[in-house]
Amino acid sequence: MRIAKSHRRGWRLGLAALAGIGLMAGVASAGSAEEPAASDSRPLIVKIHADWCGTCQRLVPTFAALAGEIGSEARIVVLDVTDEASANLAAAEAERLGIRGFFDAYRSKTGTVGVIDAAGRTVSVTKGEMDPAKYVEAVRKAQAGGSA
Repeated sequence: MRIAKSHRRGWRLGLAALAGIGLMAGVASAGSAEEPAASDSRPLIVKIHADWCGTCQRLVPTFAALAGEIGSEARIVVLDVTDEASANLAAAEAERLGIRGFFDAYRSKTGTVGVIDAAGRTVSVTKGEMDPAKYVEAVRKAQAGGSA
């Protein structure tokens, strides 16, 4: 079942709000992405998203809460695989961020969220986790150099 255009627009507006807070490293479906500094050592919180995914829609409030809790400690990245064009953009964004392996492994598993440390190691992978505290805990682990 496809999500109506108005719902997709609402989701993208939510992403824009997160981007306005400065936590989005890039939304592959939105075109331009904020370039991270070469020395940026913040962990990534990476969501595999599709407009038609119910779990992805339910994660919107969680990601809004993360924006308030994480502050500038992590970069939130949403890789959109809604259709072939957006998936191609997402693949390019994942390549640019050095997380292509993560993207390739999870691109077909919408609603998956990974926390990746500055060295590119996956610290945690969850599917549909609604509790922002779980992501904050994984970011803390990533900052400390822990991995899964």
